[in-house]
Amino acid sequence: MKLLKSLFCAAGLLCSAAVTAGPILIINGADQTTEVGTTSALTTNLQALHEAVGNTVTISNNLLSDISGYAQVWDVRFFNAAALDAAAQNIYLDYLSNGGGLFLMGENDNFMSRNNSILSLINLLGGGALGFSGCYDGVQMVHEPFTGPNTVSQVNYAASGCYTSHGTGEWITSRADGSMGAGVAFGVGSLTNAMAGALTTILDVNFMMNQYDVPNSQQLTKNLISYVGAQVDPSDVPAPATALLFAVGLAALRLRKSRA
Repeated sequence: MKLLKSLFCAAGLLCSAAVTAGPILIINGADQTTEVGTTSALTTNLQALHEAVGNTVTISNNLLSDISGYAQVWDVRFFNAAALDAAAQNIYLDYLSNGGGLFLMGENDNFMSRNNSILSLINLLGGGALGFSGCYDGVQMVHEPFTGPNTVSQVNYAASGCYTSHGTGEWITSRADGSMGAGVAFGVGSLTNAMAGALTTILDVNFMMNQYDVPNSQQLTKNLISYVGAQVDPSDVPAPATALLFAVGLAALRLRKSRA
């Protein structure tokens, strides 16, 4: 369906801005973590920011066996008890393969079981064999497109981990020299084993709490929500007239080429 929309836009037909509103699942592990205050603050903030753009939010302690009904899943668990086992990785592989949008939270090197499971999932998805560094970086630069629509150029992490490369994706934030970074994004088409899905991940929990490096951290969180929403537009659903619209789009493109 994304291909169809691209054709229609090129032909000047049925082209409109991406819709971000949709059903969102936030998985926070509130019944497992010992850092209750951190989990509560980030959940409250993330829910409010999603609802501000029209999203409908469901909150769950744990990963559900069926997440197909959600346009986006925000797994903000960061502690070692929330390491993604083989069953969880397969749920996320299937979800992304079917066009879902996923955010995964990691942390610094005190939480390596969780971090290693994220690295394993990225490799399973075809995003590359990324490495980890306990960089504990403070200020990192924010890369486009995550510098907007809410203006932000840098973020000061409280105590982050770092990916040593961005694999087939792109940096969300990194050191100035690009040698490593706390955030990586895999847009639609960049995960070779889940081409229809979009994955974003950051190795720091504190930036999402609306307590550290405000307003930069809030701007970055808002831009992440905007990015994932644009990648997995919930209006991209099959319609009865798909074949007809596809034919019209192709015809319009051919007509333009014949007049060129």
